[in-house]
Amino acid sequence: MRHTASILFVLLCVSISFGSDNEAWWVFFADRGPGVQERLSRRTLELMESPSWDRRVSIGLLQADELDLEPWRDYVRLVAETPCCEGIRTASRYLNAVSVRVSAGDVHHLLALPFVSGVRPVAASAFRMPELAPCTGRFAGLTDLQLGQIGLDKLHQRGWLGQGVVIGVLDSGFNLVHEVFAGIEVIAMYDFVDDDPDPSQQPEDPPGQSNHGTAVLSVIGGYKTGEFVGGAPEASFILAKTEDISDEYQAEEDYWVAGLEWIESRGGQLVNSSLAYIDWYSYEDLDGNTAVTTIAADAAASRGMVVFNSIGNAGPGEGTLMAPSDGDSVFAAGAVDIEGAVAEFSSRGPTFDGRTKPDCCALGQGVTLASYQGASGYYQSDGTSFSSPLVASAAAALRGAHPEWDMVEIMDILRLTASQSGAPDNDMGYGIIDAYAALKYRSLTGVVRFSSTCEPLPDYPITVIMGDSVFQTETNSSGWFAFCPGQTGPFTVSHGGGEGSVIPVTGVLGDQGVDIVVFVDQEPGGASPTVFPNPSTEGVYVGFDLTEGPVAVQLSVFEITGQLVYRSVREDVGPGSYRAPLPGEAFYWDGTCSDGSAVASGVYIISLRYGDTVRLMKCSLVR
Repeated sequence: MRHTASILFVLLCVSISFGSDNEAWWVFFADRGPGVQERLSRRTLELMESPSWDRRVSIGLLQADELDLEPWRDYVRLVAETPCCEGIRTASRYLNAVSVRVSAGDVHHLLALPFVSGVRPVAASAFRMPELAPCTGRFAGLTDLQLGQIGLDKLHQRGWLGQGVVIGVLDSGFNLVHEVFAGIEVIAMYDFVDDDPDPSQQPEDPPGQSNHGTAVLSVIGGYKTGEFVGGAPEASFILAKTEDISDEYQAEEDYWVAGLEWIESRGGQLVNSSLAYIDWYSYEDLDGNTAVTTIAADAAASRGMVVFNSIGNAGPGEGTLMAPSDGDSVFAAGAVDIEGAVAEFSSRGPTFDGRTKPDCCALGQGVTLASYQGASGYYQSDGTSFSSPLVASAAAALRGAHPEWDMVEIMDILRLTASQSGAPDNDMGYGIIDAYAALKYRSLTGVVRFSSTCEPLPDYPITVIMGDSVFQTETNSSGWFAFCPGQTGPFTVSHGGGEGSVIPVTGVLGDQGVDIVVFVDQEPGGASPTVFPNPSTEGVYVGFDLTEGPVAVQLSVFEITGQLVYRSVREDVGPGSYRAPLPGEAFYWDGTCSDGSAVASGVYIISLRYGDTVRLMKCSLVR
C-alpha cells in the first residue's frame, strides 16, 4: 500500500509521448488545495455515516486521510474551463486527479496550470471476449469440479456461501435475465461508460457489450438448485460497468478507477476485476508503483477493500502480467487446468521489481458459466477472467466464516495455505488455493450438535478458553462454526449460554487448525432412549437419560428370534444425560457378536435396563 507522497512522485516521473493519438488523458494535481485539515474533519463525520464505516473500523481506519478527499473543486473547474479540454470524464480521490478529453497536441496547456503536476494517457484494457463451448447433456453438478478443486465445496457444505459479504464486480456490463440470477442480491449498480444507472445491454451498445461481465458474475453469484452453484451465491453485489468493447474509442482505465472508488464508498469488502491494462505501459512500469489501476487498487486495500484481479492471458512468457496485478496489495489470479497444471495462456510474473506473481491460481480452463444470451443454458470457457472470480468467491466465503479476519489477512492466508506455499514460483505463484485449508488455518472449526439426535444447532453460542483468554463465538445457520483466536496452544470449548449443557472439548490448536464436534446435552428428563444412526451400515449409538442413581445400566442386543447377540453393563452410573456419541456417554454397539464376529444384515432388538426400567427399541443393520 502506497502513501500519497509516493504516488505523486511516480506520476511526476512518468515519461509521456506527445505524439500519441490518445484522446483521454489523466491530469494530476500537485496538492489537495486549501483547508485540508478542516475538510478532513468534515469528511471523517461523513464517513461515520457511510456504508464503508464498518469496514474501516475493522482495520482501525477511524480518521479520514487525503485519499478520502475529492480533488479540490477549483482545480477541477479550472481544468474543465481550459479551452482545449472537452470536458471532465472522471475524478479520482485516490489519485488526486481527473481524466479529460483533450487532443494530444494540446496537453501542454494543461501542464502550464500551476497546480498540475503531470499528465499521462488513459490506458485501454487488454479485453478480449473468450471463446465459448456450449454444455450439452445433463446439467447436474455443473460447477462441482471448479469448486472442488479449490476446496470451496467444503465451505458450501458447512453453510458458508458468502452471506453477509459485499462483493464489487468491475466488468463490461451485466444482464441478469438468466435463471441463475433469479435470487441474486444486487445492492447497487452503475454504468460508468454511459454515465447512467443501468449496466445491462442497451440498444446503443455494441453487440455483446455485457457478455463478459455476465459470464464472470455467474461464476461468483449464480445459483440454480441441482445444476449450477456459483462460488459465493449468497453474497451481496455492487456492479460497475467500466469496460467499453467498441472499436470506436478505447480508453477505460479511468472508468475502472471511478468504479473502484464508487464500490469502496458503497461498502464493498472485496472486488473482482477480470480486466487488465497494459496498453502503453512497458514491463518496467509493472513495479507496483506506476500503473494507474495498480496505484488505485493499492489505495483501496489501504481502506480494507482488496482487489482480486486476473493476471492476464499473455503467457507463457516471463513477465507477461498486466496491471493492476503487479500491485503488492492486489491478489493476482492465474489459471490452471483441471489436472492442476498451469494453463499455457496464463500470464507469468515476476513484477519488474522481482516480486512473485501470480499470487495463486484456480481453474481457468473449461470453467462452467451461465449463458449470457437468454434465461437458460450453460457454457464452458478459458481464461484468467474466470479463475479470478473463483478466487474472489473463496475469499468471500472465508470472510463470511471468519468475520474476525479482514480482507488483507484473508489474502495472506490464501497464499499461506495454497498448494505450493513453501516454494512459490512465477508460473503458479503460491499454487492452487485451498479454501478449506484456509478456513482451518490457526482456527477452531467444527459443528455443534444435540447429543440426543446429532442434529446441528444453528446460532448456538460457545466459549473458547485459551490460557487467560476467553472468547465467545457462535455457529452459523447450519450449525457450523469457525474461529481464529489469534494464538495457538491448549484450548477448551465449553458452554456459552445456550440451551442445554455443552460437553467440554479440549485439545491443542496449531497452525493447521483443529476440527471438532461439540455435543450439547439437554437436561435429563423423561425422554425415551434413542438409537442412531438407524438404519446403519456399521454400528449404532444408544443414548439415554438417568434422573436417579447411581444405578447399573445394561445394554442387550437380540436377534429378532430372541437369540442374545451382545451385552454390555456399566456399574454405578449417576444421574445425567448419556446421549452423545463419545466415550463414557452413549452406549456403542459396533455390529458384532460377543465373540467379535460381524452380525448379518437385519432387524435387531435393543434392550436397555436401568433400575426397574426396561426399554425396548429396534434397529436395522445394512451390510
